[in-house]
Amino acid sequence: MTPRERVLTALKHQQPDRVPFSWGFGPTPEMTVALQKYLKAQNSDWPTLRQSAEHINYVGADYTGPKPPPHCDMWGVQRKPQSYGTGKYDEIERYPLAGFQTPDEAEAYPWPDPEDYDYASAREKTLAAHPKRHRATKCFGGNPLEIYSWMTGLEETLINFLVNPELVVTCLEYITGYFEARLRRTLEKIGDFVDIVFIADDLGGQQGLLISREKYREILQPFHRRLCETSKELSPNCKVMFHSDGSVFEILPDLIDAGVDILEAVQVDAAKMDPAGLKQTYGNQISFHGGISVQQLLPQNNAAKVARECRRLVEVFGKGGGYIAAPTHAIQMGTPPENVPAMLKSVFGDEEYQGLLEAARVTT
Repeated sequence: MTPRERVLTALKHQQPDRVPFSWGFGPTPEMTVALQKYLKAQNSDWPTLRQSAEHINYVGADYTGPKPPPHCDMWGVQRKPQSYGTGKYDEIERYPLAGFQTPDEAEAYPWPDPEDYDYASAREKTLAAHPKRHRATKCFGGNPLEIYSWMTGLEETLINFLVNPELVVTCLEYITGYFEARLRRTLEKIGDFVDIVFIADDLGGQQGLLISREKYREILQPFHRRLCETSKELSPNCKVMFHSDGSVFEILPDLIDAGVDILEAVQVDAAKMDPAGLKQTYGNQISFHGGISVQQLLPQNNAAKVARECRRLVEVFGKGGGYIAAPTHAIQMGTPPENVPAMLKSVFGDEEYQGLLEAARVTT
């Protein structure tokens, strides 16, 4: 099977020749450097090895709008780089909607324009970049709640769901309208080329939902449904992948009802996210992408334990299809580099993994 065939077979809940593997968010830049050093010492090349997986290629229209100021995005969210010793991340320092009280304030805000993209050349560029369709493709569908929380602050966002839902709905209408228009214009050009539409909104924490199931149904689900329906209207064969960290077992029926086909991340360390329970309860209705913990398994165990647990995940989630093995999020510094090859070997199997190593040999 080609990587694309393997992915699409699994997403049809059929058994592929082996469980496909995706890097998901991949290693952080700092961890990538550590892996490069480790693999070079083993006479292997990291970029070549990374390309060996069932990587799902992003496709879409190029942004051509105004360039935001440094460390600021098109939504007006200002970030500041923060170092934690072995790496860094961007921390939000300005929330442009913080303190807003009325829908009128939201309506007066300078929202980004979905026309700031080169839709006209999207098809030509996509076909040129992926002429053989060797790998599955995905385009971005939106992250309305995440954007709203970035613009408002998480605490104020959660409070507004309870005390100011009208403001929340107004903001989500603008944000989702932007993504819906952008998605429509993109899929009108390349909808027949898109295998997966990727939507991302974190709905869960370590112990449970960030917002109640009732509030999800009342406020947020209609916006997710719109993005799913637009995706399948213009790309009838696509699958909708939904990213959410945390404990989301309770809300999976509502995501499925909204049109979600794939749960991405599958944070097995969170409450109620046991692989066997997820597969048994929802395995016939939704596929799973993730499950290999970057929180516990990869950073806090040896290579032998990583290999055993990855094989168990493949056995549990992969039975009958419906699973793409992947890390639950970005692999960060502090993860023993040898655990990454152990993860790969457990999914690919000894023979295929040795073939990958041979293909990735560094010649000096």
